[in-house]
Amino acid sequence: MPSTKTFFYAKNLNDVFYQLKNISELNIVGGCTSFVGKNLPDKALSIRDIADLKVIDKRERYIDLGAALSLSEIEDLGEANLPKIFYEAITTIANRNVRNIATVGGNICTKDFYNTLYAPLLALDARVEFMEEDDSHLQAIMRFDSIPHGMILSKVRLPLEEWEISVFRRLGPPNSINELSAGFAFLANSQKNQISDLRIAYAGSFKFRDIDLENKLIGAHLPLSNTAISNFMLEAEDFFNRAIKDKGVNDILKRQFWNLVKYSLEQLT
Repeated sequence: MPSTKTFFYAKNLNDVFYQLKNISELNIVGGCTSFVGKNLPDKALSIRDIADLKVIDKRERYIDLGAALSLSEIEDLGEANLPKIFYEAITTIANRNVRNIATVGGNICTKDFYNTLYAPLLALDARVEFMEEDDSHLQAIMRFDSIPHGMILSKVRLPLEEWEISVFRRLGPPNSINELSAGFAFLANSQKNQISDLRIAYAGSFKFRDIDLENKLIGAHLPLSNTAISNFMLEAEDFFNRAIKDKGVNDILKRQFWNLVKYSLEQLT
């Protein structure tokens, strides 16, 4: 006999925290698009219509996006108001109809898989805000594994730094998620013909970003030589292989990662 599913709604944040406190094993959801083809939680609370979680606050150095904003609402801000790599990632997700329903919080918080926006967020050094009834705090997304008990994801903070080289690729089928799905992000800046900042991020069945690897090219002179690219590729292969050891990563994804790193570095030649 199929289990009973119960769906709850909240009008405001007070409702959210009241229900979290009083309903056991309650799962927070947004537009529920990540559950297509999967079982919904037995108890789910939708927060997608709460105004306090749909904030857009742009400052000089960053922009805050409420977790309940739909992907299309963020897309409508336009590339001029968002980091290019994040905007590009948004536009690769399914289609406009799905993006009208799916939320940025839901894309980030999917269990057992790092969705399309995760690699750009890792590369950007984005931060996420967790909120409880009487407090909130920001955390670097690199350190984010799960939402603390009794808290909700309330917003995402994106730095608005300009990047000379920005590469994003969504891997796998265009309108679904499977074992070949992943996101790749690459960012680079230079000063006085030397690499001053470099970010390489990958996310799918697992997440990867290694600052020690990135630092190996900081200070390298531009344009990069073929030798410099080849040497870095050997380093990248070693770092990546160590990160995915015992994770059963498909060989196709390994080759795609290395090819995308090489392509991205070639933009610096």
